[in-house]
Amino acid sequence: MKPRVKSLVLFLTGVASFLAVAGCSLPSAQPDPTRFYLLSAATAATQPVAGGVAIHLNQIEVASYLKARPLIVRRGDNEIEFREYARWGEALELGVARVLREELLARGVASAVLAPGLRSATVPFDYELTVRVLACEGGANQSVLFHAAWELATTGAKPAIAAHGDYVAAGLHWDGKSEGSLAAELSRAVTGLAGDIAGGVAKK
Repeated sequence: MKPRVKSLVLFLTGVASFLAVAGCSLPSAQPDPTRFYLLSAATAATQPVAGGVAIHLNQIEVASYLKARPLIVRRGDNEIEFREYARWGEALELGVARVLREELLARGVASAVLAPGLRSATVPFDYELTVRVLACEGGANQSVLFHAAWELATTGAKPAIAAHGDYVAAGLHWDGKSEGSLAAELSRAVTGLAGDIAGGVAKK
């Protein structure tokens, strides 16, 4: 074999060996560690109350920082941590609306709770419910921070505020580690809000 050809063969053999070794050292694909969570209602579903009031639930308003999908842990007045691998399985405002609707129906305070997308524009309702979620997160000290304001207004030519509330969840704690624990406690906070609203509706 000619020296030039032999050198070329040795060079190509070396390149092939290098690529083979490099290929074997590539890291293997890792499973996605992201987990997804949902809020859940606590009250068992029942048949709607016949002849009860019909409530139109406006789209839930949430503080802008709560519109991100990761669950949030607050570490101080001015510091929050987004848990990037622990995310809500639906937009928080949709989850809150779903639980409120299920809870208000199950508690028997309304015959219908009409949310946007549930043909609410074609069904008459007695009250309009507006909810603003101002805080919905865990604390680094294992506290649960949930704060929401709500208003129940009459309908017609001259709507008026029939009931209102400023609800702050109390006595709830998560384990400080498991985001599943945090999602469960925030679910309890939303059901507590539903109870507060239900009390206002029942007085009408």
